[in-house]
Amino acid sequence: MCRCPSNLVLGLGGMLLVLLSGCNQQSPAVPAYPEMTGEGFKTFAEHCSACHAPPKPTTHTAREWPSVIARMQQHRIQRGLGAMPAADMVKIKDYLLEYARSEDER
Repeated sequence: MCRCPSNLVLGLGGMLLVLLSGCNQQSPAVPAYPEMTGEGFKTFAEHCSACHAPPKPTTHTAREWPSVIARMQQHRIQRGLGAMPAADMVKIKDYLLEYARSEDER
């Protein structure tokens, strides 16, 4: 017969229950971007993830995105990654402008 204190048994049982219940929970969902299967998103993700996690398109308004894209192009060049091809910049701009935050949202 075990002479374990009942508090210890209850504590260990509680810990085991917590650990096992955690196995049934799904991990938090990764935030989705709009049109993740589209060419615009793929080009955006490819180029922007070279330096940082790609921002959500709603991070900026359509009016703000062009200057952000130009600034990121300069950062790429300064870091020796080379300039994005013009066609890719257009795809990225079109994608971001389509899903940009509206001017009314803040």
